Order: sequence, then C-alpha cells, then structure tokens
Amino acid sequence: MKTFVQYGAGNIGRGFIGQLFSDAGYFVRFVDLNADVVEALNAKKRYPLNIVSNAGSNQVWVENVSGINGLDTDEVAKAIANCDLMATAVGVNVMPRIVPNIVAGIKKRMISDRENPLNIIICENLMYADKLLYGLINEQLNPTELEYFNEKVGLVTASVGRMVPVMAESSRRSDPLRLCVESYYELPVNKAAFKGEIPNVSHLCPFEPFEYYQKRKMFVHNMGHTLTAYLGHLLQYEYIWQAIDNPSIKTIVERAMSESAQALSKQFNVPLQDVKEHKNDLILRFGNAALGDTVRRVGRDTKRKLSPEDRFAGAIKFCEENSVVPAYIRIGIASALFFDFPDGNGTSEVLKILNQRGPDAVIKEICDIENGEEHIDVYYRQLKKDKKLEKLIGIAESLS
Repeated sequence: MKTFVQYGAGNIGRGFIGQLFSDAGYFVRFVDLNADVVEALNAKKRYPLNIVSNAGSNQVWVENVSGINGLDTDEVAKAIANCDLMATAVGVNVMPRIVPNIVAGIKKRMISDRENPLNIIICENLMYADKLLYGLINEQLNPTELEYFNEKVGLVTASVGRMVPVMAESSRRSDPLRLCVESYYELPVNKAAFKGEIPNVSHLCPFEPFEYYQKRKMFVHNMGHTLTAYLGHLLQYEYIWQAIDNPSIKTIVERAMSESAQALSKQFNVPLQDVKEHKNDLILRFGNAALGDTVRRVGRDTKRKLSPEDRFAGAIKFCEENSVVPAYIRIGIASALFFDFPDGNGTSEVLKILNQRGPDAVIKEICDIENGEEHIDVYYRQLKKDKKLEKLIGIAESLS
C-alpha cells in the first residue's frame, strides 16, 4: 500500500485531504502536535466524518490511518523520507514551525531514496504558498542538498474548497476525531509543479495555469465567505447561514463576487458564465446550516484578511487591473473595521490602529490601498451612522 503523509490533522487535514487519499488507496500518516488526536488515530486506525447538508447527514469512515507526534522529529523525518506523497494543512502562521521536520525528511530521503521524487501538496489558505515554503526550506539546505531539492521535490499548490467548520467542544469531547464536512470534494492542484508522474487520484484535479484557481479561491470564495461574516456581524448574526439568508447581505456578497468573476473571466479568458456558476454554487454552500459555521470563525484573523494580497485588498487591485470597478468588494474592508472580536491573530491590532488613528490608517497601513480609499471611507462613515445595508447598496450602485 502506498503511503501518504498529511502534515496537520486538523479540519482540512482530516476533514478533506486525509479522506481524499485514504479513498484513493493510500495509508495516511497524520503528523500533528495534538497528542489526543495522535493517540486516537493510532488506537482506532480510522475516524468518522459526517457529510452534512440542509437535507440531512451521512456518516462515512476514513480507514487506514495513523498518527505521529510532531515533536518526534526523527519519526516525522523517517515518514517523509519513505512516503510516496505528502501534503501540508497546518495554517499559514504555523508553516515556519514545520519546516525543520520537512527539511530533516528531505535530507534522509536524499540519502535513502534519491531516485523517487517527493511531491508536497500545499493546502494552505495563502496566495503563492509554494514560494513561501520554498524560501523557508531553501534557507536550511546546503548547495548539494538544494540541488537535490530543486530536482526531486515538487511544491504543489492546491485550492482547498471544502468547508470544514470547527467542531463544538461537546462534540470534540465525545470523539476527538469526528468532523462535520460538506459534500464538495474536488482538489484542484498546480499541474506544472509536480516532479515525475502526477498521481492518479480521483477528485485530484491537476490544472494549469494554476493562478486561475488560486485567484478564484481567494477573490471569489474566500472574499465572499469573509464578506458574509463581516456583514453578518454588523447585523448580529451568529452563523454564516443566517447571514447569507438576509436579502441585503446576499445582494452585496453576490455582487462583490461577481466583480471578481468578471476580472477572472477577462484575465484568463474563461467564460464568465462558468465563473458565475461557481459563484452561485458557493452562495448555496454558504447557506448550509448543518455545517454550523460561525461568523466569528470565518471573520477572525482580520489583519491577514485585510493584507495587500489577500481577499479584499488583493481582489480590489485585481479588479482594477482588469478594468472592473470593485464597488461592492470595497464594502468588505469597511465592514471589517466593525469586527470587534479581539484575538491573538491580528484582529486586536487592526482595532488598535482604527481606534488610535482612524480608518484611513488601516486602509493605508494594513491594506496598502491608495486608489478608491475615499470610497471605503464613505462606506465606513455610513455604517457608523447606522447599519442599514440598503444604503450601502445605493452608494455602491452610484459608484459602479
């Protein structure tokens, strides 16, 4: 049986990637720091997933799995050295911390198995995550090791579309391995980045130029999802499905996603109807109440989500480059400034700048936006007066 190493046994690791490769006939070895999860994987050798929708729930079992504690550097390195394929799904902020173990595995593999390439599928929610990982690994290799790395290791970016919310604490206590997921089950990957043969795995979708999928995920899916959260918070909704069910929120989100869709169609010469069909499917999936996905979870880590290349500022610049007016996407930045859940992932820093120096400072320092700054300010000041989203729609229509 072929072996697959999944670095990260969290929501995406277990809830999507582990299932995908287990179903394809791989033995999946999860690497994680959560001792309870690792212990349970080793004891049970399988775990349950609930595939949920508004129509009901269906339980499936992910078989042929085990766990490795991420602190056991030697065991992790051995697993990477001997596996057929691997992936990461640890979160952007954690990536630098897993690199030493990956490097150790690559060095062992160089000695024991120089001929067989190693492809690492990068399932992180970040544009150009492959470049980030390459730079981190490159720093720890000598010239001979780097030559081997460049020849035999493929860093393959992926576009993770399946939504896997955080499980409730009560559910985690009853079974630390169980997750609820939606039925969406496709994993587009960068075809051009593979070294050697591309694995024949059902629902793995190699594609080039992969930048299309990267931008579709970030500027349509992620942008629309997070905009739903920020607008939902304004109207005091707890769940994403409640927010998208509001007609005004749905209108703003759909139109913002359509702006990105137009830019994608123009830049990549993809039929606009194809991108719009994907957008419409996402809107339906946002309304999946059975996922129980919260406004707070989707909106957190505000500083990263407002950063220059991310879902709002990045989408605004992308639209402008393709002669599309991002009137509704700009509402996302304005509404994010009211997301007042302080946390350790950048939200508190945004609020601090906002409270000390005002919205213009956030727009310039966090988003790095100059063009259209005054339009974001108009939305922000309107929201300060009241939370009537119909007025934002009117303003956006006049600016479109």
